[in-house]
Amino acid sequence: MQIKQRQSNALTLLAASAVILVPLSGHAVEFTISGQVNRLLMAVDNGDVDGIVHADNSVSGTRWRIKGQGDLDNGMTAGMYFENQLQSNPSSKVTAGDLDTDGDGGDVGDGDHFSVRQANVWIKGNFGKVTIGQGDGAANGSAETDRSGTDVVQYSGSPGDLLGSMDYGTSGDDVGDVRSNFDGLGRNDNIRYDGGNGAFTFSGSLGNGDKLELAVKYKAEDLEVKAAYWDKADSGGDVTGNAISASWGGKTGINLTGAFSGDDSAGDPENIYLKLGFKTGDGSAYAVDYSETTDLGAGDANSISVAWVKNVMKGVQVYASYRIESLDNVPGADDITAFIGGARVKF
Repeated sequence: MQIKQRQSNALTLLAASAVILVPLSGHAVEFTISGQVNRLLMAVDNGDVDGIVHADNSVSGTRWRIKGQGDLDNGMTAGMYFENQLQSNPSSKVTAGDLDTDGDGGDVGDGDHFSVRQANVWIKGNFGKVTIGQGDGAANGSAETDRSGTDVVQYSGSPGDLLGSMDYGTSGDDVGDVRSNFDGLGRNDNIRYDGGNGAFTFSGSLGNGDKLELAVKYKAEDLEVKAAYWDKADSGGDVTGNAISASWGGKTGINLTGAFSGDDSAGDPENIYLKLGFKTGDGSAYAVDYSETTDLGAGDANSISVAWVKNVMKGVQVYASYRIESLDNVPGADDITAFIGGARVKF
């Protein structure tokens, strides 16, 4: 009953916002177009087959976006955000069947994938910001705070993004079956509010199926912390979850990152993430991380990886990584090893 009242209030707010937005038609609206291409090569061995594949890096896939905004007469700003992801052979979709046993694979892929990431309108003023449409739920990113500089290829959700469809040997279980960083409810159709002042901000969103997400964020010069709670409600059997992540970066270049998250679905699965990194003055970043997901699917799974990222020039990064994915106490579950190299170019 309380959630339905929230929906009613949200619709009232939307109607009021629509009235406020009317004067915008007489003002200039500025639009920007931007995006990125992010491609990689992976040499993968899952203990049964091995090969090399060309793929789009699903950690931060190839995409383009349009943003627009304009000032209102009453001191507020309104705008829109549309973003479309266009991936050819996403790394998260590469399977063991895409690897040839002679190690020369890569001729088989998962095809083209197109998806709408963002399609929303917003209004903001001294009251905060209200957004409605397809976009990030308030809890999205709560398990992913990361100041290491290596997050283009290494962060709390990278096991699934890079190798999500890859089987552990002949076990029949893939990485996506047993790994998750439990990062809220992702992007969905919702109405969202963001507010706060200075270092502290807070967010709340209500999506289709009565999905509820709440989050708080603290951001300072050398430290960032995010925490969130969510309830899938009618859209997911009333499963609730929470996450907290933090990342600290010192002036010496050393940085530390950690996250803990989980939900109350069957088995009460949880995920822990730890990272130690170092940034140099020439635009390079180095890091080693460890993560473990327990009680999700067939068994407990963990990974360790090392990564290097180089900012070649503004908007251009090259990167390399080596990772080992392991699944414990499951017959036939050999380790998955992967050498990864790629580049991201923003425009």
